[in-house]
Amino acid sequence: MKARDLQLESLIRFLPTEGKILIKDQRVITIPASALGTLRKDLIETMGMDRTKGFLLRYGWNCGASDGMRMKEMIWDSEKEILWAGPRMHMIHGYVHVQPLITEYDFQKGTLHYEGIWKDSYEAEEHVQLFGISDKPVCHTLVGYASGYLTTIMGKRVIAKEVACKGMGEDHCHWVCKTVEEWGGELVEELRYYEVENLANELDRAYERLTLQRDNLDKSIRVHTQLSHKLLYGNNLQSIANVLFEITSTPILIEDAYNNQIASAGMPREHFEQYGNQLKNWMDGKKAADERRILEELTGQKRTVKISFDGEQCRLVTPIVLGHTISGYCSFLYQEHVTKEVDAMILEQAALVCALYLFNEKTAVEAEQRLRGNFLEEILSRSLTGKEIMARARYIHIDLSRRFRMIVIDKHSTSPSVREELEFNDTLIGTLSKYFKDQSYNVLLGQKSGGIVLLMPYGLLEENQLSLQEFCQKLSEVCRMKYKNYFFQLGISSEGNSIEEAQNLYEEAVAALKVCTRDKTIVLFESLGIAGILFQHGNIQGIRKFSHKIIGGLIEYDKHKNMELTQTLYHYLNNGCNLHQTARLMNFSISGLRYRLQRLNEILQVDINDPSVRYQVFLALQALIMIGDLTIIA
Repeated sequence: MKARDLQLESLIRFLPTEGKILIKDQRVITIPASALGTLRKDLIETMGMDRTKGFLLRYGWNCGASDGMRMKEMIWDSEKEILWAGPRMHMIHGYVHVQPLITEYDFQKGTLHYEGIWKDSYEAEEHVQLFGISDKPVCHTLVGYASGYLTTIMGKRVIAKEVACKGMGEDHCHWVCKTVEEWGGELVEELRYYEVENLANELDRAYERLTLQRDNLDKSIRVHTQLSHKLLYGNNLQSIANVLFEITSTPILIEDAYNNQIASAGMPREHFEQYGNQLKNWMDGKKAADERRILEELTGQKRTVKISFDGEQCRLVTPIVLGHTISGYCSFLYQEHVTKEVDAMILEQAALVCALYLFNEKTAVEAEQRLRGNFLEEILSRSLTGKEIMARARYIHIDLSRRFRMIVIDKHSTSPSVREELEFNDTLIGTLSKYFKDQSYNVLLGQKSGGIVLLMPYGLLEENQLSLQEFCQKLSEVCRMKYKNYFFQLGISSEGNSIEEAQNLYEEAVAALKVCTRDKTIVLFESLGIAGILFQHGNIQGIRKFSHKIIGGLIEYDKHKNMELTQTLYHYLNNGCNLHQTARLMNFSISGLRYRLQRLNEILQVDINDPSVRYQVFLALQALIMIGDLTIIA
């Protein structure tokens, strides 16, 4: 007989009156593939993936061995035909479509190399439908069937192995069958799945697993309860970290979105800093596409991931998510790569509590900021008397009876978008509010005319032993580090001694801001000299006279030449005297720009690269632009 002669209609007998179906005198039953898929799901959820694999392999082995016994009772044209009868029976049962590729055998010597592909595996289809794409082969009953069938007909132990699987996203499954001796040491781990264990042992292990899950759930609930109490009683994130370490005895690290440490417990601070740097370097080292995938994974269903570093160090990390934005990370840290299943459950509970804490803190900061911002707006609009201002200031614990300065912050984007521009000021105010709160700087912060306005009591500098320049430099650095696509400019007023001067000091800060450049991003009103007074009081004639005294000769020379040299001078100074950047902006050659700069020096009879000279020249240009005497083409 040949394998191709095996036909379902010749093998099967239906006995409906007896409630039986026979294949070659062996009773069979029909089971929907979806039912086997449900069984797989229940087994995995009860016994785990590893033990379910062993159960399904042995089940498939018994099915294959049974068919092998039936096939040995038949007379075949050759040994090759009985080998091919196995795949034929596989298809008759409806498990899969089999296509053998290599058939090399010697029954006398007991050698075999049997290889082929499976198409439309019912097992791969059910697994993907229930669990999604797997990272390992999933056709365990098919592998077990092939192993049991071949072992039965050869009389020597044969093991099948999937080397590619549709359950892993491949187009089809690829299998290889060899004797145990021919596999050598390749299948040492695989052979343990074929060891027979009785159902009692399986149930014992299932009970142990259920007991472990119950204990994990109890522990998770206990953690959640204690963390919730800490949150409700107003404790901070350090208290939450302490509770987590007390319960788990595992070092815990809570970081912000930039991997800066917020709270930690269970390890010296310098060790935590090392872990923080490792994660930051690891994320910085990823390509953009990989980083997007990581962030999607961290904010998706599988929120907790294990990240391994050099040596034996690793961490379980769960993001702290507010809305659709990662606001920080909760991590358990390990010196060895051994983690517990319950750790991920606890970590996700902790991340949720941290998110609630940060949300409450954010809400409180925003509420206080709105109060302070509205207060500053009322001060600048002069809608409150000095007595009313002092009374309100006491409620927010800010002393406005002493000298102070006004600071106006403006931003410029290197790649602006409409949405960013609309939302940016609120975001920047939130960032600055948090910075001032973290530093315990008591200031008033608000918005006016598209800029950020800051009222800074001078006592703040004295209490923190800061100079005005240090304070402003640090403020500028905070803005630049947070928003890398922007550069920031600060205009600073002179000192005021009475809160009634706030509006005048605001105008001074605006005047100072107008003469900021890319090269000089922080300008004090006092540095403007007489020009500052002219700007502040809107003295048009005085401004015009001041400006023409400095660049009048250039304006006169250039007015019949479409103001080409004046335009060049403005863009050169506004770009911090950067030759290449100015040339690109104006679409000039470097040599052409050098020639124009030489002509400017000759006409103005100065060196415009001298810092003190270019500052006065740029001040004069800004003044003429402000009063409308000069228009600059962008």
